[in-house]
Amino acid sequence: MSVEEKKQKLDLKLTFFIGLAFFTTGVSWSLYNSQVNQALFDYLAVWSLVGVLMALDNLIGVFIQPFMGSVSDSTRTRLGRRMPYIIIGTISAAIFFALIPTGFGTNIWILIIWMFFFGISMGFYRSQAVALMPDFVRPHNRSKANAIINLMGGVGSIIAFTLSLVSDYIGLQVVFIIVSIIMVIALGILLWKVREENAYSYKLVLEAEQGGKGTVADIQPRIKKPGIFQSLKEIVTEKEKSTLFMLLAIFAWFIAYQGAEALFSVYAGPEGLQIVGTRGTAGFLFNFVAIPFIIFALPGGIIAGKIGRRLTIKIGLVVILGAMIFGFISQTNLTFLLIALVIFGLGWACVNVNSIVIVWELAPSAEKIGTYTGAYYFFSVLAAILGPYIIGALLDLFGTFTMFLMCGIFFLLAFILMFFVKRGEVELTEEEKIAKQKAMEKV
Repeated sequence: MSVEEKKQKLDLKLTFFIGLAFFTTGVSWSLYNSQVNQALFDYLAVWSLVGVLMALDNLIGVFIQPFMGSVSDSTRTRLGRRMPYIIIGTISAAIFFALIPTGFGTNIWILIIWMFFFGISMGFYRSQAVALMPDFVRPHNRSKANAIINLMGGVGSIIAFTLSLVSDYIGLQVVFIIVSIIMVIALGILLWKVREENAYSYKLVLEAEQGGKGTVADIQPRIKKPGIFQSLKEIVTEKEKSTLFMLLAIFAWFIAYQGAEALFSVYAGPEGLQIVGTRGTAGFLFNFVAIPFIIFALPGGIIAGKIGRRLTIKIGLVVILGAMIFGFISQTNLTFLLIALVIFGLGWACVNVNSIVIVWELAPSAEKIGTYTGAYYFFSVLAAILGPYIIGALLDLFGTFTMFLMCGIFFLLAFILMFFVKRGEVELTEEEKIAKQKAMEKV
């Protein structure tokens, strides 16, 4: 195989190891969303208030993540521009995560304090964990690579939801400590197997800054890049509105998904419709979304390569809408409810695997991948802040049994917005984009 052919081929093993950064977020947040909500409901017994506190980590993240994505674009160290933040964030998140159960059934303020510091730690490195992949992977392979990254996050979710079931027997404190240990082990493997100085996108940026001369240790950032809010301003004022409508669609479907994930175990558990009898089992049920998501993540990326990302996302949203309708009609039957969750997971794979890839392709240069990742998370995390509260408030207003219907409304809105997204497929290679940028600078 020639050098050029190797460049064109996706390195599956490397992509797997890169995905460990995202895996740490999946395994911790899934257990967090399945158990912290039930602890909060014990204290508050009001859906909307539980939703507000479940959105605390996302409220923190909406300020930290876009900023940290932009900061990492300008960072130059021997470890790279993403890794230093991933190391610090993962270790601190693991520590505070292990402390969260000390607030269960004792004092709500203790619980909120540990939730707050956990949210800060996660926000510190999540944008970098996601931006690491496009630094290594060339544009034509990013749908497949993002499928693998999401698969890694899904594996983390399955582990977390399964441990939620085990917590009925060994206790939540032990389970939270186990997940913290898993996070640190995953970080160690990531540092062992991934060398950021080998990232092709990072090399291109360094060459652009230094004319191909100098080492990573020598280089000081000399290119002034716009901040996240300046980037958002540019997106809003663009004549062609594909980026804006893409971000609005992302906002809509994450209101639904984050609201459902944050509240589902309460909805299905002893405090809700009593579909299952224990909290551990209620936390386990979302596996029926996570497992189909994992199974269909890679096919979802492959399908996008055949028929286009935008069409794949639309199909996924139609599948999700079918799941919402079926779940609403048959939710009191556990078997039918699980079928609805499986269908939901299949559709979500088509949507989630391909959405951020479109945002990356809309970015004007390799330099701004981190910044546009920050823009993606600005809208998705803002939706995650509002989603649990909005869905929770609607459940307070219309009843617990309307969860599927309320989520379906926002998925329908996202489906409509996708018809206004006209770009986002692969148009130029990363090298061509850099060459075009240099030509424009000369002019």
